[in-house]
Amino acid sequence: MTPITVADADAVTWDDHADVVVVGFGGAGASAALQAREDGAEVMLLDRFGGGGTTAYSGGVIYAGATRFQREAGLDDSVENMLAYLRMEVGDAVRPETLRRFCEGSAGDVEWLVGHGVGYASDTYLDKITYPPEGKYLYYSGNEKSPAFAAHARPVPRGHRAVGPGFGGGHYIAALRRAAEREGVTLSLHTRVTRLVIASGRVVGVEAVTMPAERHAAHQALYEKVSPYVPHNHKRTEHALTAMQAMEARDGRTILIRARGGVILSTGGFAYSRELIGRHDPVLAQHYEASHRLSTMGSDGSGVALGMSAGGATARMDSLYIARNIAPPEALLEGILVNQTGERFVAEDAYVSLIGGLLARQPEGKAWLIVPARAFRRSIREALTCGWQRFKYFGVPMLINYALGGTRRGRDAAALARRAGIDPAGLSATIAAHDGDLAAGRPDSVGKTEELRASLGTGPFYAVNMAMENRHALTKFMTLGGLTVDEESGAVTRDDGNNIPGLYAAGMSAVGLHSNGYISGLSLADGVFSGRRAGRDAAAASGPKPANRPVESVPAL
Repeated sequence: MTPITVADADAVTWDDHADVVVVGFGGAGASAALQAREDGAEVMLLDRFGGGGTTAYSGGVIYAGATRFQREAGLDDSVENMLAYLRMEVGDAVRPETLRRFCEGSAGDVEWLVGHGVGYASDTYLDKITYPPEGKYLYYSGNEKSPAFAAHARPVPRGHRAVGPGFGGGHYIAALRRAAEREGVTLSLHTRVTRLVIASGRVVGVEAVTMPAERHAAHQALYEKVSPYVPHNHKRTEHALTAMQAMEARDGRTILIRARGGVILSTGGFAYSRELIGRHDPVLAQHYEASHRLSTMGSDGSGVALGMSAGGATARMDSLYIARNIAPPEALLEGILVNQTGERFVAEDAYVSLIGGLLARQPEGKAWLIVPARAFRRSIREALTCGWQRFKYFGVPMLINYALGGTRRGRDAAALARRAGIDPAGLSATIAAHDGDLAAGRPDSVGKTEELRASLGTGPFYAVNMAMENRHALTKFMTLGGLTVDEESGAVTRDDGNNIPGLYAAGMSAVGLHSNGYISGLSLADGVFSGRRAGRDAAAASGPKPANRPVESVPAL
């Protein structure tokens, strides 16, 4: 991809113009557009499809501390306590002062979202769970309760789920769409940005292919054929993309859009780029066909490629969110996760990406969840009686894996190990050590939360196949690396650390809070934080503005 280079931006015949052009209408892009608009800029928000991106399919969770919703729930949190916890999760993905700035502003970001119509509530779920049940909107969305983390930061629920039935992402992005339309952001949907336009070293606009209005419905229908909720969609994706590319080539019109202040890239990551996955994570690439991409088709690396075409650097491209769900059903937390040698390697109640990431590093990416027969039977009852939403997203996948994924049963540890290809002596020793530690009152060897520990006994046992090669176990993943940015402005930086004038990146297209590892809510929170940051700077770069217009406040639900 080569950018268009012009000598004089004023001499170009532009088809449209704005102070700020935002490429990619997900959570980060919407935040960037709204912030730039609040700061007085004329804003165009472009999306290859109908808008919403991966955010629309997400849980709609934002990670925030010291919020009024926590206080309403009677929870005592503080910036310093949140910071102590996130230092362990975020690591060196961003500078310490950037992490502090995020923590200090996270409650304000929630209020900003509320002002734009996103609903939050204080109804709290305090048990360990991947996603809270209906009617619960505040929960432990990371590893806060795990002993290794709780030793350094007092556990407090910080996952704020957008109010509404089902997954909250649809409600979240719908509110931001209404806000963008209300505030006067110009939406240009079904418009694919193909190249940047550069003049005298500054990004001054974009080239794009836009679809005529009468083709929007057909174009969107192809996009909606591939849902992140539906597994095993690789062939469906290829067919939809081929048809979409043909439609764009046949019916699309190439246009040039000027950006007086800057272009903000917020197109998501690169889960749909097999080439980039192969380059940066050969292990996942080996199991790519068995994987489940937690992203929409817009996450194809196009935003990263646009940034690189202007000289942008990348980092942490090998950092991936690889998730392995164990609970719900909660009964499975009584089990232990072991590799082929029978050794445990992670606490079974750890956050799903910590489990998945460590599982991927085991020999051949293989692991088994060893569960006493009593807990296995109870997990089936839980899966069938947990309510429609949880049954659809968690119960059904687990039951399918039980039936088709190669589940094994054995009367005792040695018999089970032989049937599953696990070292019998290793598994027997691990079960004996697990139960011995529990009986003696010793801490769990891999740090499982105390109240979730239960004796495994002598059998019978079931082994649930959790291997990466098992397509029924659903190796869910998304990418966490991207373009490097100036942490004060959000400007894309070169290898030498200098900013590229007029070019910004936000959300999953950029290195950010989420890039060291992932917990629920951190991606949307980073999207708001980094999107608003880029929006402010790009708006300021476009020149003097009229007095700021007040943001119309929308009451919280």
